[in-house]
Amino acid sequence: MLRSIEDGIDVEVESPGVFSYKHFYVLFCSFFELDSNRDRLLDARDLLRYFSGTLSRRIISRIMMGKGKPSEYSSGRSGSRDEASRSKSKPEKRRESKSHSRYDLNVRLSNCRMTYNDFIWFLLSEIDKSSPAAVEYWFRCLDLDGDGVLSVYELEYFYDEQVSRMEEEMASDMILLDDLMCQLSDLVRPQREGMFTLKDLRRAPTALLPLFFDAFMNLSRFVEHETKTSFLQRQLAQISLRALPTTSFKEVIQLRMDFLANLPNPWVEFADMEYAALLNDHEEQDANTAGTNDAANGNGADVLGTRSF
Repeated sequence: MLRSIEDGIDVEVESPGVFSYKHFYVLFCSFFELDSNRDRLLDARDLLRYFSGTLSRRIISRIMMGKGKPSEYSSGRSGSRDEASRSKSKPEKRRESKSHSRYDLNVRLSNCRMTYNDFIWFLLSEIDKSSPAAVEYWFRCLDLDGDGVLSVYELEYFYDEQVSRMEEEMASDMILLDDLMCQLSDLVRPQREGMFTLKDLRRAPTALLPLFFDAFMNLSRFVEHETKTSFLQRQLAQISLRALPTTSFKEVIQLRMDFLANLPNPWVEFADMEYAALLNDHEEQDANTAGTNDAANGNGADVLGTRSF
């Protein structure tokens, strides 16, 4: 690997063996655009501008407090507390969750800053919530008491803000928490009803994980999932219709699985689109600069010509 790096990296390669320059450039520019005062640090107000305010304030609070970073959990602690949490009664869980709700609402974020390294963790996890690292990142953010279990009451704390935003920004019918929890339970199938563990999420279908997390933190992406899911279902249905007359059912299932396996990686797809947009912006700026210079030179020539006469 080191020798391949020394030989140079082709940024045009679709799947380079190392993290490509294209991806670095997208990460750096995304950070730079949010860094309003150019101090190479992001505060909560900067993160509020991420994709025009798509993230909830409560999840931003958790992010800025560093709750998503791996250092917040220790592997041994997570497992032991996971078992202990299973013996808790729901009233006890509710009282703990409410106390953490008050803490998160009142915590002062004025001294909290996000470094570029922390932003890399955040952005990669935010764009591709299906990756193992992202699942752990967002699980830690949602786990208010750090006991390794996401209870209904913890998820309610985050969803309350989503409901308020739906009332302000959306004209369509809102999704009630009870209905949402039923849908998510059917998708994830936790071992204990109303309590989601990291193990439960790891067993869930990868494609469903972004829907689970976005429901509690990213309203615009949550709304988009319904459209994307419908489109994907139509694509799978078309595969079945084309194949079934001449293909066995087992082979049709395999075709559908192959299609899902070949879907573009969310981060790679995002990086490609952003990189192309950044290049286009630079080309437009260069063209505008060249046009301004040409106009200035033309005016200068006219003035000089007039003066010479």
